[in-house]
Amino acid sequence: MGWTGVWATLVTALLFLNSAAAADRWDLQYFYDKNDSSLAFTDLSFSSPLHGAALGVVAGRDRQRPVLALTYDGGRNWTLVSLKEAVVSLFFSNDQTGWLAGAKNHLWKTQDGGRTWKSAAPKGVRADVLRVFFLDESRGWLLCSQKQIYSTNDGGRSWQLLEASRRPDPPDASTFYTWAAFQQETGLLTGWSRPPDPRSEILEWIRPELRPPSRHPTTAVFLHTADGGRSWNPSVLRNFGEIVRARILPSGAAALLLIQRPDSLASPSAIVELDLKTLQSHPVYQNRSRWLTDLALLGPDTTLAAAVDQEGRAPFPAIPSKLKILRSVGFNNWTEMQVDYRAEARAALLAAPDSTHAWVATDTGMILTLVKD
Repeated sequence: MGWTGVWATLVTALLFLNSAAAADRWDLQYFYDKNDSSLAFTDLSFSSPLHGAALGVVAGRDRQRPVLALTYDGGRNWTLVSLKEAVVSLFFSNDQTGWLAGAKNHLWKTQDGGRTWKSAAPKGVRADVLRVFFLDESRGWLLCSQKQIYSTNDGGRSWQLLEASRRPDPPDASTFYTWAAFQQETGLLTGWSRPPDPRSEILEWIRPELRPPSRHPTTAVFLHTADGGRSWNPSVLRNFGEIVRARILPSGAAALLLIQRPDSLASPSAIVELDLKTLQSHPVYQNRSRWLTDLALLGPDTTLAAAVDQEGRAPFPAIPSKLKILRSVGFNNWTEMQVDYRAEARAALLAAPDSTHAWVATDTGMILTLVKD
């Protein structure tokens, strides 16, 4: 084969790959469509390509009720079940074992995939639990308000204050730990701090669209481990913004962070890459017309980002706008994917349990799935 044939083969292969990528799309899989109430999803977890759970709140004319949407067949069927009390986040370590962080420092555990829940009150915890995360069946953490994190080595039967979480210098009352990310033994526990505000910080964390359009600069705080959580190094990045999501890259040397800056109208959200050794960062995506709300890794070299169209609008859109899903291969050259035309949101959440399956849930009661052609 001559050089002409070689180039023709390469061009044909590239065209095929580009057309295949362009054909991938997001199809609507579930939609809560009621005349007298609405559903806003606030958290999403897929422990495998078959088992998923979406946490939400159904708002009617005179009351609100927390609910959980469950699927055991990859989203072909969803069951909506009511919860006993308000819940702020969920986590499933496998298809059977899951946790709910409830209001008033309540903790709930399931061992049957979410069908039933039992109280698992964390003794000795003196702050509001905002998120639960387990690395395996034994090692886990409670991320809390009041600049506190608690750890367990016995599957949640007992919890101990993680002293490293107290070491960052921002005030306790205005510092919240809200996210955990691990890649093998490398982990991050992230949070943020800013001057107190009359509005409820916890409520704004759950429903970011309720934030005022102008806020004080946010300081990012996080703990970094390279040995599975046996030791932690705390860090503070002042005026950095709120770390909404953190995803550690396969190498373990760096992480992608989704940053929201309530004080900035010029660059209210961005994705940055953070070197975990030097703590140097640089942006890999930012666009004033896209309000970024979540970030996920789809395999070792593909990143997904959920966003809403905010062109000509202020950040934190007051009314839903078009849902956008961005994809990058190699963490550069972001492109927008095909999304069901009905999908609109103010905020959207991503879950990707492996390199081929992904879902997105919106605060407008929709769940969409990635369809690869």
